[in-house]
Amino acid sequence: MKPTNWILAFGLLLASVQAFGQAKEITLEEAVRHATEHSPELQMFEYDIEKAKDAKAGAIGQLLPRLTLDANIQFWDKRTDVEFIDPASLPGPDDLGDFGALIPQSFFDKFTDLAKPQTVQERITGAVNIQAVMPLTPLYSLAHLYRLQGASVEAAKFERLAKRYEVVYQTTDLFLKLMSAIRMLDVTSLAIEQVEAHLKMAKSFQQAGFVGLDDVLRAEAALAKIKDQHAQVESGVAMARAALNVKMGMPIDDDIVPVGDFPDPPAPLTVTETELVEKALNSRPERLAVEHKVKMASAGKQAAIGALIPTIAAVFRYTHFQGSKFQRENSAFVGAVLQWDFWNWGATWFRMKEVSRDHEKALKGLELARDGIMLDVRKAWLDLKQASLSIEALRSQIEFAQENLRVVTKKYEASTATSVEVLDAQSTLTQAKAGYQVALLNYYIAFANLQRATAGSI
Repeated sequence: MKPTNWILAFGLLLASVQAFGQAKEITLEEAVRHATEHSPELQMFEYDIEKAKDAKAGAIGQLLPRLTLDANIQFWDKRTDVEFIDPASLPGPDDLGDFGALIPQSFFDKFTDLAKPQTVQERITGAVNIQAVMPLTPLYSLAHLYRLQGASVEAAKFERLAKRYEVVYQTTDLFLKLMSAIRMLDVTSLAIEQVEAHLKMAKSFQQAGFVGLDDVLRAEAALAKIKDQHAQVESGVAMARAALNVKMGMPIDDDIVPVGDFPDPPAPLTVTETELVEKALNSRPERLAVEHKVKMASAGKQAAIGALIPTIAAVFRYTHFQGSKFQRENSAFVGAVLQWDFWNWGATWFRMKEVSRDHEKALKGLELARDGIMLDVRKAWLDLKQASLSIEALRSQIEFAQENLRVVTKKYEASTATSVEVLDAQSTLTQAKAGYQVALLNYYIAFANLQRATAGSI
């Protein structure tokens, strides 16, 4: 192989290795899409929806005529023959005297045939019956049961939507926590550089006799401490990355890096708490799901009332029978049947009362859902306001800490400040920067929670 080919092959191999080892950038939208597509919880709700749809489809059949088919066949020990005329009682030509001579013999032969045993049932008999029953008075209860199943489908859909909002929020929370942890890693890395620079300065000052050995030892201790904090943050990054990978249904060790535009400072909200509460009450799927459960309870109550009514049904039956002379081969009838359990010691009545309690309970559940939504929005709103105030406070704290470090460093260089003061100033700045990163992403986590609480109405 020519040298140029070797170089080209090596370059391609190196590029592929580098590409394999590169971290995969992922946006919040991509993370949410992966999570919602993978979520076993959402898949379970899909099964609930399909189950409810099947129950609704089955309820339609209860409103239509019920067709049944039954058939039977019998093998008897022998066929059944019957003699309708005793042969000995048949008159002959001699019994009629001279008049008998005038009658043809074929006439007397017919009587002889009548005296022979007649088969009235074959050894094998069978019948086929087709019946159609159409409920009439039960249609009241059955129609309400169909309404119940329809409301069940809608309730399942809204419950799935509520779970989807929850999965979106959980994914956003994990995404931003990973981003926060990575930014904290940058903060601690910068802090290590600052402490190392101070340690280098302290060593040079100690060699020149400007400071004592204790200044160097303090700087070394501070460096060891910040390196330990850096290692803890690295562990936190690995754990946050693994949690997000699991949530998205990706391999737990995938090296992903969250990216996205999260304005700093965040844009102010243009809606009020009152507006958000109103939007949440109108669009939260939890409330809508409870509303449909109220409809289910109402339909169940009406169905139970219908059970008090006598049952009347129309009936059509067709029968095909073979093997017997005593039954028509084809027969059919139409009619009606009535059944009424008019006295069962109040069991049906109290069943209706029991279902009525479920309806009353569902109405109270709707009130509880409204109260819970209002409290949920209030908490999310207050959390967001608090996060906004924390950002403003920590931004000022960073400015003061930066200026303080600059002043203390200059004083240290002029031998008018101690190493302790420099290290304290560096620690204060590091904590302020770390706190600011946490506060900024906590704001967006609180914003995501407010979106969940208002069903994405902001």
